[in-house]
Amino acid sequence: MKTYMKSYILALLAAGLAAAAPAQQLSIGRIEQMPNKPEPYIMRDWKQVALGYDSLVYDIHRKGQYLPLTRITSQTENFPGRKSYLQYTFVGSVDTLKTESINTFMSIIGATLCGVDKTRSFGQNWVLMSEEFFNRKNGLNLYGNRTNSVTGNDWWYELIPNVLFYQLYDLYPDVGDFRRQFTVVADRWLECVKALGGDPEKGTLPETNYRAFNFATMKPLLGSVPEPESAGAMGWLFYMAYSQTGHKKYLDAAKLCMERFSSFTTSPTYELQYLYGTLCAARMNAELGTDYDLHKMLNWCFDVGPLRQWEHTLGWGCVVGRWNGMDVSGMMAAVSREGETTWGDYAFVMNAFQQMGTLAPLVRYNDRYARAIGKYLLNAANANRLFYSKYLPVENQDCAEWSRKYDPHSYIAYEAVRQYKDGKSPFATGDAMSQGWARTNLSLYSSAPVGYLGGILEKTDVEAILKFDLTKTDFFHRAAYPTSLFYNPYETSQQVSFDLGQETCDVYDAVSNTFLAKGVKGIWRFDIPADAAVVLVKCPAGGTLSREGAKLLVDGVVIDYNHP
Repeated sequence: MKTYMKSYILALLAAGLAAAAPAQQLSIGRIEQMPNKPEPYIMRDWKQVALGYDSLVYDIHRKGQYLPLTRITSQTENFPGRKSYLQYTFVGSVDTLKTESINTFMSIIGATLCGVDKTRSFGQNWVLMSEEFFNRKNGLNLYGNRTNSVTGNDWWYELIPNVLFYQLYDLYPDVGDFRRQFTVVADRWLECVKALGGDPEKGTLPETNYRAFNFATMKPLLGSVPEPESAGAMGWLFYMAYSQTGHKKYLDAAKLCMERFSSFTTSPTYELQYLYGTLCAARMNAELGTDYDLHKMLNWCFDVGPLRQWEHTLGWGCVVGRWNGMDVSGMMAAVSREGETTWGDYAFVMNAFQQMGTLAPLVRYNDRYARAIGKYLLNAANANRLFYSKYLPVENQDCAEWSRKYDPHSYIAYEAVRQYKDGKSPFATGDAMSQGWARTNLSLYSSAPVGYLGGILEKTDVEAILKFDLTKTDFFHRAAYPTSLFYNPYETSQQVSFDLGQETCDVYDAVSNTFLAKGVKGIWRFDIPADAAVVLVKCPAGGTLSREGAKLLVDGVVIDYNHP
């Protein structure tokens, strides 16, 4: 190690750089309340779950009760003459014609992140057929949650389909009319920002403390629970548009939205949109030198927010604690009031998968959160097995009979898990049966984004030390070398194996700001200190070091955005 450190210092001096000290790790209060190593530790192979889910849900020839879960249809309205698909939201959905893009787009993206080409899966081009959700017949010219959507009801259902379309476009840029739709979508949301008062010349910010925005009237929806977090999702969308086009109007809009998002003094979180604003803040701070309050935003991602308070709950946030002797920290839930033992926390799995996949790449832009995010990801990846049938007794779930007969490997999750129900804890359930939406609470809508986790997580040769890919869910990222996060939950240093492949490389740790190895390949072993994280970047062997402000580069590609 001393030899590597000496060569690294010499390289820095040759490039006119000073030797660096490790950056101080920053803590997130609610993550600090989680155990370093959750118990019992039972880690699923989440990539296999995602692949199994894809093979079950998209098999149009599957036989059995409520099967197949997806069907091909020729009844299209936005692209007549083409075929598209119908997919259940829940197993046994009552409305067999109801298909939601939020559900299907997440599953297509997730499967792709795990290596499936969804342009030729089960003999179908699911990506091209998804273009049917571009609402052009009704003149909306945006992606909707349905093929004939209206706006002005709920920002979640109106913004997120377009966020997901952008992710699809990143993965499949040459499909259909995606390339043109990419800027059409950005321009439509620009109209929204302007209508809400955003003006870069006047320096006025868009007001987003509303429930939704109606593109027919160009007015926001007053009343109901507001979703001010929409500013964050729009900020991400505009910054992605800028990253691909270089058009200043998108950068201006991104800054207006992110300034609005950062301006909130209380948590604006409602559902998922805040995640994209948080990641966008980290990326813009790193790439552009903006100074958005990332620490405040990250705390919003985990603290219990005030907007979604129900009779039994304090609001929406991250679960911390144990249920019936099992660590469940990291689940995302309606968190119960202290002492409430009828419902307890009410956790939903879709939110957990999305939060994990969206926040992981943030570490590459600000490695001071490597330990905190690594600890959270370990807890959440362990806890979320409890949404699946085979991890709970039959009497602790609604629909074990169907799951164990038709889904014996538990690829489809329950929509939710309650801390308490009928004296049992935990209890896997959901809202579909009680609301009359479906005959089971087994939720495709909730299971769909499992690939966002499966695509980034790998086990190592040390139990409970996981490897997370920090680039895969960082859509439209700039050129980057393979970058991985490892967190050591133990009280002693651990040595871990890392397969570097057969091409010789140098290995840089963005946390300690040092090269740990030069000219290595194959299975390489490295040490992680106790209760600490490393962010390892596989760099070209012997590459040229340079610096641009706080950025450290090898052969012109950033390997560290926070080099002291």
